Amino acid sequence: MIFFFYFSQKTHKNRNLEKFNIIIDPLSQDHFVNEEIINKLLKIEKTKKKIGQLCILTMEQKLNNYPFIKKSEVFISVDGTLNIKILQKEPILRIKNGNQEYYLTKEAEHLELSSIYSSKVLLAKGSFSNEEKKHLANLVKTINSDELLKNQIISIKKTVPNLFILIPKIGNHHIILGNIKDFKSKLNKLKAFYKQYINKIDMNQYQSIDLQYKDQVVAKKR
Repeated sequence: MIFFFYFSQKTHKNRNLEKFNIIIDPLSQDHFVNEEIINKLLKIEKTKKKIGQLCILTMEQKLNNYPFIKKSEVFISVDGTLNIKILQKEPILRIKNGNQEYYLTKEAEHLELSSIYSSKVLLAKGSFSNEEKKHLANLVKTINSDELLKNQIISIKKTVPNLFILIPKIGNHHIILGNIKDFKSKLNKLKAFYKQYINKIDMNQYQSIDLQYKDQVVAKKR
């Protein structure tokens, strides 16, 4: 048995690599990574090596060093196919601070802009500390998980320290969030306000909706 196992392993390693199977995050709506990029990183089309000459660990390291790849898995199946599975990083916010622009991921990690793809995410303008970026990531995840807020909030901006503003799609007003740390209770008040009034009144008559006051929403008319 040991002999046959050793013989089959040796035979498998001496086989030429001929087939490739690349799977890129099938459930993701982002397209930062494609097969062309994978081919360039691993030089797959130039690989004429035997299976035993491939270093899976090195291939995974090369893939994981690419800015838009969160995790990769490389393995060879019993039929000699090289399988490559890619999980992309997921941006949820695009930050613009002067001439500087970058994405923020769910984990509040910086992600550079891509030359081949632009993700449709909320835009935030201003200078943010690392702690504020963590709160921003949580804020955006909360907005994206709620159909009403997701369809209404289109951008975020910070004007002065601890003053965050939300920009809505419907209505020529701005929403004063204030300090971002306690955003959940403020968003609940905003949802209650919208559900009661958004289809009953002309939102353009308001200049601002202030969520900073306890247990109330202050709407200021023009």
